[in-house]
Amino acid sequence: MSQSQADKQKISGYQYFILTFGMTVGTSILVIPAGLVGEVREDAWIAALLMTIVNAMMAYFYLKLAKLYPGKNLFQIIEAALGKWIGSLVSLLYLFYFLILSGTLLGNLGYFFTSELMRETPIQAIELLFLIASVMCARLGMVVLSRVVELMLPWIILFALVLILTLLPQVEWQYIMPIWEGGPMPILKSGLSTAMFQELIIMLVFMPMAANSSKAGKGVVLGTAAGGILLSTIVLLSVLILGIEQSANSTFPAFVLAKTINIGGFLQRIEVVLITLWVLTFFIKTSLMMFGLLTGMQTVFGLSSYRPLIYPLAALVLIVSWNTYINSVYVAEVIKEVWAGYSMIHLIVIPLLLWVCGRWRRAPKPGVSSAAPSGAGDHS
Repeated sequence: MSQSQADKQKISGYQYFILTFGMTVGTSILVIPAGLVGEVREDAWIAALLMTIVNAMMAYFYLKLAKLYPGKNLFQIIEAALGKWIGSLVSLLYLFYFLILSGTLLGNLGYFFTSELMRETPIQAIELLFLIASVMCARLGMVVLSRVVELMLPWIILFALVLILTLLPQVEWQYIMPIWEGGPMPILKSGLSTAMFQELIIMLVFMPMAANSSKAGKGVVLGTAAGGILLSTIVLLSVLILGIEQSANSTFPAFVLAKTINIGGFLQRIEVVLITLWVLTFFIKTSLMMFGLLTGMQTVFGLSSYRPLIYPLAALVLIVSWNTYINSVYVAEVIKEVWAGYSMIHLIVIPLLLWVCGRWRRAPKPGVSSAAPSGAGDHS
């Protein structure tokens, strides 16, 4: 294979930016505003900005971790740091984490469409339709997905700008007052817990595919920041337009927000803009999760290819979605009480352990450092 052909099988820094942006926004654009406003009310936008900073720091830390294990994906890093047997057990924990997340995301999509848009359509049909798109993407490969998202980005930017600009005339600045009423601790707690819902650890699975690791790293951090800024803007607009009570009590406040758009009695009911924006970023996130699961299974079980696993895994994700997303009240309770702590184990605790192992193995051994001078003296 020539150098130019090899480069075509790599992912550019620009593509990493788009993939990370889609991963950050994903389903968060619909569900995060309600949780933040419910917890810290008028200070929800501050918590969203804190979430963005935390996510950017986590992305930067993941890049540092990848540098300790060059050329290895997340599952190979785990095995290199913890050994084959313990590493395989920890990898299985990540596979279960990604599987539950994939099923919940698919269930969230199905619930949104059947509750807000297509009430007579079976939820299974909606989920199956979107899962077929992810299956096709998995069959074509990660490089194809990275090229497809390049075509999506201009539309994502256009729809985001249309949504934000058409909402600005409705802003009511008094809704944001008072600021900092509950003090810093609730904001810190809310921002940190919300940062556990972007699951950026998945990007470590694809780092070995980078055409240029430095540009890929910049793309990941900038994509995280850009996605966080968009989410923070939507949270701020939810507070400024819907107010505290409506934002906190709506299942999908961003969708309610989009339905309020009315410019001169002419430009209105353009919530399809938000839906399209969400579907595009949702497709990116679910496809990355599918690739992460397939790559992990290939690595853990020592397979030469993940292609035979695509259809069985798709069926498993569909079954999980039917059994995890029981109803919105149940999911909201799980997210509030369980998910942040559960995600923290996979997003912070285990990566920190891998980083410590990597640094320890790289540290010079006392016997080695003292041997060189001794040898040099004997030679003279």
